[in-house]
Amino acid sequence: MKVLIMAAGSVGGYFGSLLLNNNEVGFVARGNHLENIKQNGLKIISKSTGNSTFEVNAFEIPPQNFKADLVIFSVKSYQNEGSIPIIKQVLRSSTQILSIQNGIGSQEFLSNHFGVDHVIPGATYIDATKKSPGVIEEFGGNPKIVLGGNHKQIEIINSIFKNTKINYEISTDIQCDLWKKLIYISALSGISCLLRQDFESILSRQESKNLVISVLKESLSVAHSLNINISSDIVQNIIDQFQKNSLNLISSMYEDLKAKKMTEYEVINGAVSRLGKQMGVLTPINDIITTSLQLHNQNLS
Repeated sequence: MKVLIMAAGSVGGYFGSLLLNNNEVGFVARGNHLENIKQNGLKIISKSTGNSTFEVNAFEIPPQNFKADLVIFSVKSYQNEGSIPIIKQVLRSSTQILSIQNGIGSQEFLSNHFGVDHVIPGATYIDATKKSPGVIEEFGGNPKIVLGGNHKQIEIINSIFKNTKINYEISTDIQCDLWKKLIYISALSGISCLLRQDFESILSRQESKNLVISVLKESLSVAHSLNINISSDIVQNIIDQFQKNSLNLISSMYEDLKAKKMTEYEVINGAVSRLGKQMGVLTPINDIITTSLQLHNQNLS
């Protein structure tokens, strides 16, 4: 089967590398990252699946004859519009698009362009970063993709993911799972960016830990207002996860902030803030994070 990785950042590059044994995989990349992949291969440093360097088919624009059975959509949200012409180039009538973007809204965005029957909503759980051009590091914790979709879509996923090292599960309530992840990253990414600190330091002080709890509760309240069926126990469960894994917690949004890159706040804390206003739910900490990162993005544009 043919798979297009859109694009070969830390998430797409890692999962794409796991598909190489049984599929024809193309990786969209650009700049120094693309050049290093072409010259030296795609290097994966992984606590979960081991270290390897792969010779891969990488390009900025897919060849005209590359038509995908599956597109794995993992670009930053602010790159969405620019991705559409590339995806259109590889489409055939049966192509499916699996979105594993952070935040919420990508399913609707892609469905508006390609139709709901061609879009598979998903969430990914992975701590990884692009260590340097051409090099992706994954820090352990059993990376996983959770996805929804209809019977036909699940059959396609099973046929592509079988006999690979990808850990995936089929959700019976994907909207619930998307919101569970949103709640998680609204705190991890949002508070890391607000305080400009690593998460171990944030959790070590009760005052900053209280901010984490506040963001979790705000995001959960918005989910409940939208009739998303999530237990209130999730707040303590996430705090327990944070405490257990504090040394390995990586916020890609905070990494982008430190590198003076654009952030995808609009689909994370910005989404919580926006939907909170629509539903009459107060989200003061998410509002502050949203305003702060909005100014950051504006200063870069």
